[in-house]
Amino acid sequence: MNCKMFGLFLLSVTTFSFGNTCSQKNSALNYPALNAQAMEESAKPIRPGVPGKQPFWNTHARQFIYAPAFNFNPVKGAARYRFTATSKTDNKDYVFTASEPWAALSPIWRELPVGPVVLTVQGLDNQGVEVDLFCQGRKFYRGAVFKGPYHKAVMDYRESAHQALEYLFKEKYIKRWVEDGQPDQSYDLYCYPSKVIGAVIRAMNMYSKLSPADAKEALLIAQRAAEYLISISEPAGAPLEYFTPTYSRKDYGYSPEWNQAAERNKDKLMVAYAAEAATAFLDLYDTTKDDKFLAAAKRIADTYVKLQMPCGTWPAMVEVKTGTPTAKNLCMPTMWIIPFLERLVEQYGMDEYKTAKEKAFGWVMENPMKTFNWEGQFEDQFLSPDYENLTGIDACYHAVYLLKHNKDNPEYVKQAEELIRFAEDQFVVWANIMPAEYQRRKTLGYDNYLLPCALEQYYYMDAIGAVAAIIIKAYQKAYEVTGIELYIAKACELANSMTVAQERNGKFAPGRYPTIWRKEYTSKDFIWVNCLAMDAEAMISLAKVLEGRK
Repeated sequence: MNCKMFGLFLLSVTTFSFGNTCSQKNSALNYPALNAQAMEESAKPIRPGVPGKQPFWNTHARQFIYAPAFNFNPVKGAARYRFTATSKTDNKDYVFTASEPWAALSPIWRELPVGPVVLTVQGLDNQGVEVDLFCQGRKFYRGAVFKGPYHKAVMDYRESAHQALEYLFKEKYIKRWVEDGQPDQSYDLYCYPSKVIGAVIRAMNMYSKLSPADAKEALLIAQRAAEYLISISEPAGAPLEYFTPTYSRKDYGYSPEWNQAAERNKDKLMVAYAAEAATAFLDLYDTTKDDKFLAAAKRIADTYVKLQMPCGTWPAMVEVKTGTPTAKNLCMPTMWIIPFLERLVEQYGMDEYKTAKEKAFGWVMENPMKTFNWEGQFEDQFLSPDYENLTGIDACYHAVYLLKHNKDNPEYVKQAEELIRFAEDQFVVWANIMPAEYQRRKTLGYDNYLLPCALEQYYYMDAIGAVAAIIIKAYQKAYEVTGIELYIAKACELANSMTVAQERNGKFAPGRYPTIWRKEYTSKDFIWVNCLAMDAEAMISLAKVLEGRK
């Protein structure tokens, strides 16, 4: 089979459809110039692999906004290589030659239309004659480059967050904490205590600052939830002493999928999530000045120090009774552990945690920063082999850390920007979403997603509001440090989508940020409290930055 026939065969495997987006003009930004800048930058590859020197991270990737480079093998007798990208969108071939088979697609990337593409690579001799009988190839989706504006904000970002938190405050499964200090078992996701009950604490503490009339009751909810979470922590002297549980042994609600994940792992603990709960304890301490919450956070930090491996990180998942690792995967500490330890040092002057924080940071710099194996580690998913389940979440958190510490090393800003581009490349959808049938995991309602949006992980490529929130915060920090307008434009466009998603959901639950962004909702659409809390945090943070713009 020749290269052209091979390409046509791959294209015939899957059919595609394309969605539309609605754009409205934002006069505060020069969108024509920003869009041209985005297109120009899209030709720059992200951490391109080089055999034997730099690993190829995109083995399992399906879409690319930025020009990719693939791990094609050298061909004996080849002096150069012909790259042919056949677009399903216009049925044209886009061709260039390069000296190496792993060259990035930069020469043709700006012209290559959005949509499915089949790439073939064939070795040529010095006269341009093909030297290999069979070509190498790969199928992928060429993602849409940023081209704003998309939506006009439905409301002020701060007011949007206020309404979302007010919605949560009124929910029965939140109010229940005031009654008896126990989680309402009708809410399925309390089966993930550190994450979800921790988010109740953070959300209600946040709401108390936005709504003076409800502040007393909101703080009471936060306090009761925190006291409960502390009460179910591992006892003193246990291998994981004072860590809050990742999974609950109780049967919450009637969701087989979530309860199966909790039941499957009921005797296990994911190490990163105790820091999420501890962060909530610190938030509550800052508001109430109740020393028991600071003490609880400090006890968790002490256990992190005790369990830290010589390499600087921790096992991703362990047995609760013994602390024994359950898999070879190591913990990605960027999202919760490093910021938690740093906060103890910087805000509370607890220098005893500085070494642990620096060791964890060093592990990140020596591992995912070099390998780009930004492995997804979620409590409701299985741990994965290298590169099989990437996510942009931890990359964004590490980017924010590097930007915050940009004066420590002149390379940090450049490294952070590459991480943010990686997260956008793989997980942001500005327009024309890649069809569900092209995914590893076919998702329900894929064509119904509200765009622009952000996808969570390779194992769960759904449009999750909290992922958009995390990327918003990364764009925001990049803008604050570099002053580059394109970053704030991208942040605002995702934030505008947040308000549109919220407004369209109003007929069922006024003010609610939906966990999954859809064009249309039903009364059965479910929310994760932690996602709503992250959404509100990002919107409030972005509002503050915009208030400072001239």
